[in-house]
Amino acid sequence: MSVGADRKIIAAILMTSSALASVAGASGAFAQTVVSSAMTADQSKSFSIPTGSLAKALTSFGAQSGKQVSVETSVIQGLSSPGIAGRMTAQQALTRLLAGTGLTYRLSGNVVTLVKVSANITLGPVRVGGTAFDPHQAAIGPGNGYVATYTDAGTKTDTPLWEIPNSVYVITKQEIQDQQAQNIQEALRYMPGVYSEKTGTGNNGNAGTSGGGFMQRGFRSTQYVDGIQSNSRSAGETAFVERVEALNGPASVMYGQTGPGGIIATRLKQPTETPIRNVSVGFGNWGRYEATFDVSDKITKSGNLKYRIAGIGVTQGTQTDYVNYKRVGILPSIKWDIDNKTSITLLGSYMYTPDNGFYGTGYPLIGTLVPGKGGYLPRSRFLGEPGANEFNSSEARFEYEFSHKFNKHLEFQQTFMYENSTAKYNSLSGGNLDSDGSTFERTGNRASQPNRTIGLDSKIISHISTGPVSHTLVAGMDFRQVKVEQNIYYDLSASSIDIWNPQYGWSPDYSLSGSDMVTNSDAFQTLSQKGIYFQDQMKFHRLTVTLGGRQDWYGYVCPFTAHVILVVHMLRLI
Repeated sequence: MSVGADRKIIAAILMTSSALASVAGASGAFAQTVVSSAMTADQSKSFSIPTGSLAKALTSFGAQSGKQVSVETSVIQGLSSPGIAGRMTAQQALTRLLAGTGLTYRLSGNVVTLVKVSANITLGPVRVGGTAFDPHQAAIGPGNGYVATYTDAGTKTDTPLWEIPNSVYVITKQEIQDQQAQNIQEALRYMPGVYSEKTGTGNNGNAGTSGGGFMQRGFRSTQYVDGIQSNSRSAGETAFVERVEALNGPASVMYGQTGPGGIIATRLKQPTETPIRNVSVGFGNWGRYEATFDVSDKITKSGNLKYRIAGIGVTQGTQTDYVNYKRVGILPSIKWDIDNKTSITLLGSYMYTPDNGFYGTGYPLIGTLVPGKGGYLPRSRFLGEPGANEFNSSEARFEYEFSHKFNKHLEFQQTFMYENSTAKYNSLSGGNLDSDGSTFERTGNRASQPNRTIGLDSKIISHISTGPVSHTLVAGMDFRQVKVEQNIYYDLSASSIDIWNPQYGWSPDYSLSGSDMVTNSDAFQTLSQKGIYFQDQMKFHRLTVTLGGRQDWYGYVCPFTAHVILVVHMLRLI
């Protein structure tokens, strides 16, 4: 039967009584067969519907079964039905009528809805693979988006943030990336209780607390990297950091001698369960060009041995002439899951900063805060010497983290860290501005500062219950030794420069055989600290009580020598 004939039949059905009311309507509307009687789905009835148009067959079915049929007109146009004859249930009759049409039905009470077979496909089981929740990874990992719910910074155990009595704030990896923070100082700009840029925004080379860049609640912060106090410069490099935490307030029970304002705890990148393939290239103001990479994957087929390598290379100018910032670094790590209870992570890093973007000569009051005879100095004015403007540093670091679970109640964890760094600088420092308003006095200074840090933290964690009270017990010992050397030379021979029309060319002479007055000072400092600590986190329903104690042994040695050497050539006395 043609489409036009179907439409005539549908139109005719609309004119019949409600007992034969029909399947019809404009294209896209729902056509319905409405009957006054009702039958349950499982009652059998005699059907006699001849072969022909599906629209006409559905009309007959509705009248004979007492069902209300709903279907889009466009769906049944041009379709035919094989017809039926005999006694059967409404479901059986409808199934035979729809045979070969590509349609099926849905039965809801007394209403039958016809749909295409493709719209009613039952999917097979969907299997989703993933890693089970790991609370230790949650406490030290990058977080989920902007949210991190666990931390070990406050208690040295995997603890929800809301169960820690201190104020702990976490900056996740996603937040660092979205902020486009170039160092930890910038990442901490909006951290409550933290003043991260008291020395300005250009201190790239010392972007950790070792550079004195952080203040918490009015006091200088103490920096911890992977749970051990550190002077690491690489911990200020966001390309190497997984997350940053600020623990505001005293934390000496678990960490020993720290700043009263709190600590800044960073976590370096470690191998992940999910493979990572990240490469980035960026550019910014002052001619900044940066490239980073971050790769992680399994080494063995089973995945019990994994690796991760992160690296960075960056070069940038500054607003000051002859002052630049350059850095390259790499952070490789390997994690070995020896068995399902034991794992060890080895991590190493090397960072070389040939130019840390620091300018130490300074400016006089005249020409900066107040105008001088030439007005104001331009921001790009450099008052040092291009040939004596060296600020560089290098740092090597090794670390391992070991963990073993004896059973579900007892676990042992140990972290060891060794880092060795050297910072060098050779520059001029500014002095007084002469009465002529132009001549600016300068003094040469050169220094080398080797630094070595060793840290070890070992602890046993136990989970037990005493009646309705659950306990997380921690008992541990930590050790830290820091050795700092400093060798400084000062060239006290006055060298001046015209701040309005600088002419460069003077070079400091730090040799003992030269004609300049040289001051030399050597300093050697050794700090050692060892302590034992314990903690009990007691939880009763929604009440958490934390008790802890610590005993420390602290040593400090600081011999200091200073020499003033005056060398004058005999020819100059004649």
